[in-house]
Amino acid sequence: MKKLVIKNLHKIFNIENKKVKALNNVDLSIGDGEIVTIVGRSGCGKTTLLRILCGLEQKTSGDMEIISKDNNKSNKIGIVFQEPRLMPWLTVEENMAFSLIKNKNKDEVRTKVNKYLHMFGLENFRNAYPAQISGGMAQRVSLGRTMCYDPEIILMDEPLGALDAFNRRKLQNEFINIFIKNDKTIIFVTHDVEEAVYIGQRVIVLENGSVVNDIPIPLDYYRDVTSIRFVKIKEKILNNFRGNNIG
Repeated sequence: MKKLVIKNLHKIFNIENKKVKALNNVDLSIGDGEIVTIVGRSGCGKTTLLRILCGLEQKTSGDMEIISKDNNKSNKIGIVFQEPRLMPWLTVEENMAFSLIKNKNKDEVRTKVNKYLHMFGLENFRNAYPAQISGGMAQRVSLGRTMCYDPEIILMDEPLGALDAFNRRKLQNEFINIFIKNDKTIIFVTHDVEEAVYIGQRVIVLENGSVVNDIPIPLDYYRDVTSIRFVKIKEKILNNFRGNNIG
């Protein structure tokens, strides 16, 4: 059981002798097994927040803590980027297994990789190289690699931004399946409001580096994007970005 608590988080970049505030007094609490989406304009601090959470960027000030109720000190965090970032000289199977490189039990590695090859419909492409598969399939390989690592918390930085509408919705549903079946905490960054509402149990709205709204999504999976309730929630989020007032 994990809970991620962020308190008074600040990040300032020094660019050409000027201080640029990327994150400003961010307070968030994300419970164990939640799927939370973060939405905001380009440059609002979404990616910076994820990079701090996974240790790729250092915070300027503030606190971040993963609280465990079961004394499990693993606290493994995985991240899926917008680009698949696969190694072109490795096959699909080998790319997935890369996160298990320290595991010397070959049978255990094979079992885990086969599980996610099956989950993402990639069994027939296990021996293909990244140049031989589609962008949507490559992103599934990237997600499978992260799942093989078996993190408690999965960070996703606009992982579907480069996909066409059909593959985008298909992978959105696969992310939801992962959440339902694997009891993972997922933090999913996107600039697409409809995607944020479709996937998230909560939508966090970031503006100018600050959390300006935290909106619960009281809808069951899988969601009808044309329903009145869905459209109203989407409109509520969009209202945060209209005019000078942030709601």
